[in-house]
Amino acid sequence: WSRPFKLYLQRNSMRKLYTNSFLHLNNAVSINLGNNALQDIQTGAFNGLRVLKRLYLHENKLDIFRNDTFLGLESLEYLQADYNVIKRIESGAFRNLSKLRVLILNDNLIPMLPTNLFKSVSLTHLDLRGNRLKVLSYRGMLDHIGRSLMEIQLEENPWNCTCEIVQLKSWLERIPYTALVGDITCETPFHFHGKDLREIKRSKLCPMLSDSEVEASLGIPQLSSSKENAWPTKPSSMLSSFHFTASSVEYKTSNKQPKPTKQPRAPRPPPTPRGLYPGPNQPPVAAYQTRPPIPIICPTGCSCSLHINDLGLTVNCKERGFHNISELLPRPLNAKKLYLSGNLIQKIYRSDFWNFSSLDLLHLGNNRISYVQDGAFINLPNLKSLYLNGNDIERLTPGMFRGLQSLHYLYFEYNLIREIQPAAFSLMPNLKLLFLNDNLLRTLPTDAFAGTSLARLNLRNNHFLALPVAGVLEHLHAIVQIDLKLNPWDCTCELVPLKQWLEALSSVSVVGEVLCASPEPLARRDLRSLE
Repeated sequence: WSRPFKLYLQRNSMRKLYTNSFLHLNNAVSINLGNNALQDIQTGAFNGLRVLKRLYLHENKLDIFRNDTFLGLESLEYLQADYNVIKRIESGAFRNLSKLRVLILNDNLIPMLPTNLFKSVSLTHLDLRGNRLKVLSYRGMLDHIGRSLMEIQLEENPWNCTCEIVQLKSWLERIPYTALVGDITCETPFHFHGKDLREIKRSKLCPMLSDSEVEASLGIPQLSSSKENAWPTKPSSMLSSFHFTASSVEYKTSNKQPKPTKQPRAPRPPPTPRGLYPGPNQPPVAAYQTRPPIPIICPTGCSCSLHINDLGLTVNCKERGFHNISELLPRPLNAKKLYLSGNLIQKIYRSDFWNFSSLDLLHLGNNRISYVQDGAFINLPNLKSLYLNGNDIERLTPGMFRGLQSLHYLYFEYNLIREIQPAAFSLMPNLKLLFLNDNLLRTLPTDAFAGTSLARLNLRNNHFLALPVAGVLEHLHAIVQIDLKLNPWDCTCELVPLKQWLEALSSVSVVGEVLCASPEPLARRDLRSLE
């Protein structure tokens, strides 16, 4: 073996790599050990591989990277270990990999990354999607990542959006605009569940500290004022459409601007394909990434990714021009998350979800939905999150929610809802969050919230003059946050029960002020301040 060569050892049922396993393969430049059953790599397993540039360890059963796992791989530039069961990485695991540029660790079970893990490397591409990360600190972690970074993927982690995550938010504001692929969606605390971290103000994440105090506590250096050194923060106006691939998942954007669910913001284009190494003929990083470990059935026109911890499928059909859900063919197996936002769907039928019983998230936001057939979701017993925001729905009935006994989060903001029938939500005993803001509601019926366990309710920016406590608000036994802002409250005798009910709540439970619109002498005064 006097000439450089590539070694393919995938699908050989190997369980362990022993010391000096590759001792006499000095000229190997690439070794593929993917899709075996590897559970352990002994110290010195890679001795002799001084010129190895690529190592593929995907689709195995590795659960730890030790400080000595990669000894002997001083020339390694590309390391792929997605679809394992990695739970722990020791702080010195990559210490001797000074030439490492691409690290793919998506779809593992990593709960945290140790300080100084990336101190000795200068990564250009890092994929951490589909793990169990809750926070990433700046000192000793993010400050080492950003030096040469071109692309980072952090989606589908259970991010904890509290003071600790401000470090990550601040760092994201300083890296190149196109470097972050996908969203960072908050899992906790409850009031930020489902929100994109980048859309939450720092003062909301950490209300006890001012921005300057946050910056000082993090020790993040300020951006240079020099235009020459500044990174771009907005996409060029020349960027209109892109197509790129990442980790066997294909993403596409369109020029359609969906209706916003909160405040509109400029569309964020994904990064253009980049070469793994400098040179005109190098393919993008995704060209080297593997397919998931079991065959995937994915609807035509959509993209799908598999999560190794539960073999559940995420199906991404955003902005694909679908008019009907029946167009999703072939039907995916064991789909856990289905994203259909930004399409042209107008009606939801009972037959649409007949084989989606494993779904825990369904996103139908920003379509044109005006009709939901009774029992449309009856085949979704495991659904936890349902997004119907940004549609044309005018009326909510109990029958619409039949079968959603496991639902926790329900989003109906930015519709045309004028009417909610009595006991509309009674078939959802586990419902904890309900967003009805930015609709056309004038009243709520008796027993509207009976039978639910709502903790967070958003009624902001409707047409409420008053809200009854008896039969309506009195059923909110578990409420921890309610938003009543931007309604034309008529502060007359009829509102006394509402005032008393609000005063009985914790001051942090009511979002902002409940301002009177009438009568004129009381206009713009907070209801709770009135005698």
